Amino acid sequence: MKRIYLLLLMFCSLQSFGQAITHSPEIDDQTTYDSDITKVELNDQYTIIHFSYRYSKKKSQNYSLPFPLPNQREQTSTATISINPKSYLNGNGKRYNYIKSRGIPELPDAQPVYPGEEYRFTVYYERLDPGVELFNLIEGKNDPQQTLQYWNFYGVHVKNPLRKTNSPAVPAADLKLVIKGKILDAKTQKPIAGKVTYKFDKNAQKTGSRNVAANGDYSFTLSPDAYTLIGSAQGYESAEANLDLSKIKKDQQFTQNIYLNPITPKPTKEKVPILEKDKVDSSEVAPTEEAAPVKVEENKFRLDKVYFNTGESGLLAESYPQLDGLLQMMKDSPTMSIIIEGHTDNIGDPEQNKRLSLERAYNVREYLIKKGIAGKRIQFKGYGDTKPIADNETENGKKQNRRVEFVIVKP
Repeated sequence: MKRIYLLLLMFCSLQSFGQAITHSPEIDDQTTYDSDITKVELNDQYTIIHFSYRYSKKKSQNYSLPFPLPNQREQTSTATISINPKSYLNGNGKRYNYIKSRGIPELPDAQPVYPGEEYRFTVYYERLDPGVELFNLIEGKNDPQQTLQYWNFYGVHVKNPLRKTNSPAVPAADLKLVIKGKILDAKTQKPIAGKVTYKFDKNAQKTGSRNVAANGDYSFTLSPDAYTLIGSAQGYESAEANLDLSKIKKDQQFTQNIYLNPITPKPTKEKVPILEKDKVDSSEVAPTEEAAPVKVEENKFRLDKVYFNTGESGLLAESYPQLDGLLQMMKDSPTMSIIIEGHTDNIGDPEQNKRLSLERAYNVREYLIKKGIAGKRIQFKGYGDTKPIADNETENGKKQNRRVEFVIVKP
């Protein structure tokens, strides 16, 4: 009996290796409360998300496309559910694609639902990299004009620790770390041809480079150390990514995409002759300074030059200089961690405002991550219109309330 028990115990241990399960994970925000995530399971191959859904007749939203119903019972419901196979997970700046689902059809197919009944289903995505413990589930962009409404979950907290190994230590000189990724257009997300150069942070004279083909792919095999990767391409601004791999104790592979912003050509101006009386002594002209975040409290700063289109969460290019100022602050203080806070005025639906402010804060976080800041150093929150700093009765007050701020949690 003892022998059988030990074998059974060994089998159970083998089965659970590499798995992490989070029951009822904490979720920062979501687009609907009819659906919920009951469990997130991470095995060696997939990120498995378990859902429950209960249709409420009080709500007018449908979560898939309606279609003809064959019998009398089904004719009492015009609501259906399905999963978008184009959905994905996003964590630490990386995208994890949809694989398959069970218990729910894929668009354009759909399943009817009825008030009061509970529906359970499971969706499989690519496996989150170990250490990614906060992700967003993006099914699609919701439009108030469409009957099809997507399920989006923002800030899903899960257990996903870095894997430990009992393998004997490998001498640093023998370790091989593979760094691979793509050069991507920051606006279109499409790969571009160019060049990637790496430099040792402790010895800038030690360097290497790879020419990158049109597919954008690059790869280096390096030893444990701290590196700066520099991406460049014709017609684009260069960009850097920092990787501290000095404490890695085993062979591993890392993915680091580099996002380049297109160079915007400056409009040519007609040259006008300068009269002698109009000439200015260059020593009297103050030099332009990089836009810096505005300090509003001891540990709080305002990004007053970060811009978005009305009702949208995408960063405008005019925001980059000030975001680069925040980026430099975090590079100068490698231990600094922050919380990015999004705020809106009181125009529109409060729930929509909260979601918009959360998405804007998230996009600021993604910008910093793409520039080389570790995701674990940046939290994000959306407060909508709940924390105004000025009177919403005036246009100037509303403009002040539409803002992004950050709080330094750890210097």
